[in-house]
Amino acid sequence: MKSSPMSFSSSSKPLTLRQERFILEYIETGNATESARRAGYANPNMHGARMIVNDSIKRHIDLKRAELMSDTEKKIAWLTAKLTDEATDKGNGDSTRVRALEILGKIYGAYAPEKQEVTTYSSTFFADIDDVEQENPPENNDLH
Repeated sequence: MKSSPMSFSSSSKPLTLRQERFILEYIETGNATESARRAGYANPNMHGARMIVNDSIKRHIDLKRAELMSDTEKKIAWLTAKLTDEATDKGNGDSTRVRALEILGKIYGAYAPEKQEVTTYSSTFFADIDDVEQENPPENNDLH
């Protein structure tokens, strides 16, 4: 079998394609069993548990995560620099500069997160509504 693109040293045994797939799936899902299933292992429970404790696999997962984080950090740095340029460019209109500053403020956490209201009802609440509707039907049956 050819040497795998994810191999990190010539002294370690190269990864199989299925192991590489497991690593990528594990980074996406964080679930060893699901990752083994997606990678095509016949017994995902057993293989997932075995793979996640394998030192070589763990090193490859850590390396891939570090690579992805580095790429993300570079993209964020590039985006931040571009937004800073837009915010400070005197040739831009006020609305463009203010919008760039607003986005930069969100990147740096200058704004509180938006509140989301979640309302929960007990299951008996809906049952009570059904009872009330049956006891007091509307007088006009043609509501449509």
